Amino acid sequence: MTISNLTVPNMRIVLIGFLLLAWPCFAAQKTLKVAVNIGPPWAFQPAGQEVTGIDVEILRHVFQQMGYATEFHLLGYSRLIKDFNEGKFDVASPAAFESQHGFLTKPYLPYQDVAISRETEQHNINAINDLKGKRIVTYQFAHAVLADQLSHVIKDTNYLEVADRELQLRLLVNNRTDVVIGERRLLTHIFKQYYPQEKFSIHPIFVAKSYGAIIKDKQLQQQFDLELAKLIASDKYQQLLKQWP
Repeated sequence: MTISNLTVPNMRIVLIGFLLLAWPCFAAQKTLKVAVNIGPPWAFQPAGQEVTGIDVEILRHVFQQMGYATEFHLLGYSRLIKDFNEGKFDVASPAAFESQHGFLTKPYLPYQDVAISRETEQHNINAINDLKGKRIVTYQFAHAVLADQLSHVIKDTNYLEVADRELQLRLLVNNRTDVVIGERRLLTHIFKQYYPQEKFSIHPIFVAKSYGAIIKDKQLQQQFDLELAKLIASDKYQQLLKQWP
């Protein structure tokens, strides 16, 4: 049967079939702009290499399976939220915030915020209330991320949010603060890199919480969640987490 002999309904069926077959090719031509919060081992750029990290490799893998290329941008968290809400990125991660401009994915990042102090100071920190009266340095937007756990402590202490994680630990090493609050993997990675001779005490006083990403397009978010479920059920997901313990 030639094209000229096709009825209108049959032509529609042929066209739909063509579009379904061609969809992976069209998707492969699309590059997604992805904003990730800078901080090893979740998202960072080793000298002379491309952006990598746990979050980056999970996102890269999932979108690659969906047929998309990815362009990663490392940002401080306040800037990440602002730029995503202004429509500058297709995806932002981690999404410890809700937005009218995007849709949250299923969680996949097992974050564990902890308090870290110098071992020589012998701070007795076994609960959040033990932070009262201490000098605290933490990451940007922590007052919102940890609002349900930290808000009653902030008003009774010297509290500062700093974007630069290395600076946070430098303040701690130089006795300019008593405690640094941040994600366990991230702080452990940094103090092993910059202060291998220092001994720190880790106080796991915060409730662990997993986060996902936020995606501008709802259909893309739904497709992401389906592919993410396949990754989490596979060995590769655990391999990525163990690559940066």
